[in-house]
Amino acid sequence: MEDSSLAVAPADELPPLSRNRDFTFLWTGQAVSVLGNELSEIAYPLLVLTLTGSAARAGLVGSAELVAMLLMLLPAGKTADRYPRRRVMAVSSLVQLVVLGSVAVAVIAHHVLLVHLAVAGALEGAASAYYIGASRGAVRRVVPTPQLSQALARTQARDQAAAVLGPPAGGALFSMARALPFALDAVSFGAVALAVALVRGPVDPAPAARPATGRGRVTDGLRFVADNRYLRVVALWAAAVNAVATGMMLLVIVLARYRGAGPSTVGGIIAVFSVGGLLGALLAPRLIKRYSGRALVLLASWLLVPCPLAMAVAPSPWLIGVAGAVSVCAITPVNVILLTRAYELMPHHMQGQAGNAMLLFGSSLKWLAPTLAGVMADGLGPVIPIVVCAVLYGLAAVWLQGRGVLRQLNAPVAEPVGAHV
Repeated sequence: MEDSSLAVAPADELPPLSRNRDFTFLWTGQAVSVLGNELSEIAYPLLVLTLTGSAARAGLVGSAELVAMLLMLLPAGKTADRYPRRRVMAVSSLVQLVVLGSVAVAVIAHHVLLVHLAVAGALEGAASAYYIGASRGAVRRVVPTPQLSQALARTQARDQAAAVLGPPAGGALFSMARALPFALDAVSFGAVALAVALVRGPVDPAPAARPATGRGRVTDGLRFVADNRYLRVVALWAAAVNAVATGMMLLVIVLARYRGAGPSTVGGIIAVFSVGGLLGALLAPRLIKRYSGRALVLLASWLLVPCPLAMAVAPSPWLIGVAGAVSVCAITPVNVILLTRAYELMPHHMQGQAGNAMLLFGSSLKWLAPTLAGVMADGLGPVIPIVVCAVLYGLAAVWLQGRGVLRQLNAPVAEPVGAHV
């Protein structure tokens, strides 16, 4: 049973989050896994490019992983809320361990097949959908409501730090031994499974929080998000902004190369973006405590507009990175604010389903953006598409400005169904 006194006590009266044993294990295990993912994500395209020289084939593995994850998000969310979350997290991590281990063995044996890498990417993406759904509900269960934003800020900081360290480390490890990034990523999933096994407290919804009516449908999460005005607004805005941001990443690379940047400089520019995200995550708790959530969200939304324009006129490739870092720094606290309220609004027995539905909405247009951005860059050069992205950011900001539901961010939310038993 969950301690209701912890769930409603002010954040400054609760034990520090660092003394929350279960959250620490979940956070640490995921930190190892995220860093491992960064190692293999850079190693996959490097491996395919080394073996085939084809950029299209190099993108196949990433596409297979993304598509498989998106396809499995809804059934994975349903599974995460219906079956023991600890078991779902452990099994999905072990599946990923075996998959990455098979790639490492194939590289060592000099018997790498493109179809093997594509299937491995798809299996890894599918397994990650299950882990994401179960881990979201687990974190919501072990972290008291007043400390949710702090927990999510630490999660954002962890992911941004991994994004800074992972790609250069992955490239260096690949240069040392091609199998090394894949082997270390496989080991990282073993660390996740171990961390999950060490969690002692309950991570599943309490029996009283579960609905008494049947098993429901795999689309229950989608309906829940569509029926909630706040979640619907956030999902639509995230879909637009994430799509533009995904296209922007390709355009930044094209622009940097157009301005004379070499591969190492391009990698450094992307790392500068992540440094901005890390700074935003570290500042998030202080900003959230000092300013209104709605004001921060709207300010960041509008700040996305001038940053691409600054990139377009930047005389130096490194100034492109600085402009991008400003935008990522601004949006990271917004992610914490919006996700915290989403966690609070979702009942405990719907965390996996509704959360994965939100992720599906938010990622629904990302697959199309790089292709459109690439076509525009080939025909018009990189500057005009970047200006178009700034315009699209502006349209999204105008739309968000008129959403009165964001006033919810300035008011406390009632505990979701099943928070206290």
